[in-house]
Order: sequence, then C-alpha cells, then structure tokens
Amino acid sequence: MDSIKKNPVFAAVMLVCLLLFVAGSALTFLAAGAVAKSDKKLQSAERNLDAAHRGDPAPSPENVAASSQNLAELIGQLKRIRADLERGASLELSTDGVVVMASIQQFISEAGAKLEARQDKDSASGEMEAAPIGLAEDFAFGFDAYADAATIPSDPRVVPLLDKQRLILSALVDKLIASHPESIELIEREALEADGPAQKIPGTFEIDPTISARVPNAIDTLAFRVSFKGYTEYLRLFLNELAKFDLPIVLRSVEVARPAGNDTVDTKQAQKKDNLESIFGVFGMDDAAEEEAPAEAQKPVIVDNLSTFTLILELIEVVLPTETQTDEREEA
Repeated sequence: MDSIKKNPVFAAVMLVCLLLFVAGSALTFLAAGAVAKSDKKLQSAERNLDAAHRGDPAPSPENVAASSQNLAELIGQLKRIRADLERGASLELSTDGVVVMASIQQFISEAGAKLEARQDKDSASGEMEAAPIGLAEDFAFGFDAYADAATIPSDPRVVPLLDKQRLILSALVDKLIASHPESIELIEREALEADGPAQKIPGTFEIDPTISARVPNAIDTLAFRVSFKGYTEYLRLFLNELAKFDLPIVLRSVEVARPAGNDTVDTKQAQKKDNLESIFGVFGMDDAAEEEAPAEAQKPVIVDNLSTFTLILELIEVVLPTETQTDEREEA
C-alpha cells in the first residue's frame, strides 16, 4: 500500500493495463466463437455447392447426345403405345347409311350360313362331316332391328358405329365357330341408337357401369354380350381365340348356367357299361352282387357339364390427344 501511495501514477497505469488485458481476452474468445460458426456455414455451403454440381451436370456434348437419345427412345415408345391403344380406330368404316344397312343384312345372312355349313372331323374315321351349330330361327346376331326393315338411323354419327359393331361381331362369330360350341343362344350389342335409357332396341343391351372399363374423356368402349352352350373346354377355346384378336377386346364378366338332367351326365358311358356286362355276365359274383350289377350299370357317370356361358366383352379404345393438340397445350 505504501508503494502504491508513493507511486500513484504507476499504479493507475498498471490497473488500466490489467483491465485492457481482461477486455481483450473476452473479445478474443467471442471472436473465436464467431469464426467457428462462420467456418461451419462455409463448409456447409461448399457441400451444397458440390452436390448441386453433381446433380446438374454441365451441358457437355456427351451429356447432350445422351439426353437426345433418351428423348428419341421415349418418343418412339410413346408412339408404339399409342398405336397399340388405337388399333380400333384403324377399321375402315363407312358413313353411307344405305351401304351400312346392306352390309348388316348381308352379315346376318352369311353368319347364319357359316353356322349351318360348319364341318368337323370325325374322331373315328378322321373324315370331315357336317356339324352345324344350333341357332334359333330368325337369329339376327344383335341386329334384330335391321333384319327385316333396314331403317337408316336419323343421327348420322351412329352409322359408322353400327358398321364398327358389324365388323367386330363378324370376327366374334368366326371365333365362336372355331370354338366348336353346341349352340349359340344369344348375341347382343350395346345400344347406340337409343334416344334414352327407356327406349329398348331389339338385339341390344345396356352394360352395367360397375363392370365397364369406360372412362369419360379417357377410354371409349363398345360392349357385346355373347351366350353359347357347350363344355368348359369350348369356353377355354373361345377365350384363347379372343387372345389372338387384332383388336383390344377384353372380357368384363362371365356367367355359367349348368342345367340339370341328361345335359350334365355321360349317358353313353353308362349304356356302354350295361352292354358289356350283359355280354360277359357277372362272373364270380354272388347272388346279391348279381342283382345289384344291372342297377349300377344304369347309373350315369358325371364327366363334364354341358353349360351355358354368357360373356360380356368390351372393345377398348383409349382417347388420346393428337400430337397437334399436345403441342398447342405445351405452347399455351
């Protein structure tokens, strides 16, 4: 204390230096923290910049060429998909009502003649023999309204659609013939001429919207209902024939009705068994078995069901904008 009192100026200078040292140390610590934060931000910015460079390569000649090739392949694939989905539009349709009505009546006549003249190979002799497919009298193949009086629809837009239905039904009849059914019970097309749902046109039906593939402004369809009698094998043959169809026709529903009685049994096999046992007898059987044998032989053996199959089919046409419309949308 005496030395401080004797040297007050020196003591004051030392105190000021001490205070400056403490303040400098505090400022240095704070500055070091700010530098560390800035360094972290800089490192993060550098990482983001590197990632941006890796995700957005420079437009070098190699990158431009690769992008052009990918674009060309995608355009080609899109055209192939468009062509596949628009196969139904490739049909050559007539807008002349007189020509279309005459073609429908000719189709009815020729289809009936095909079913009547059908032949099949005999399994025993291997020779072709008559095997007509059963058909109701005056069967019109869905065109009942035009079988007698071919009245041209008042709406000209319906005429080419009727022509399209005729072409598709003609192909379906050919595939039915190739499937060897016992008989064709029903063929109906979707009503196009009706002014409202209450108007019923002979030979037509309305498809249930819940099973239809139709989507407004996206997918157009034409529906058909086909019913034929045969064995399960015939249904499989018909579905295989449909798979070979050039047009995109899909199965929407199938119903099977199995009648009772002789249609569900193989009476020929039972008769054959009865004949064999009548020739060779029941050798080695006791009296009770001998009495039961004729009764057992008369029991029919169930081998397959002669059923009635009802199928609903739809021609699928995807509604796609043309390339001109697509370009106009992109420019807008």
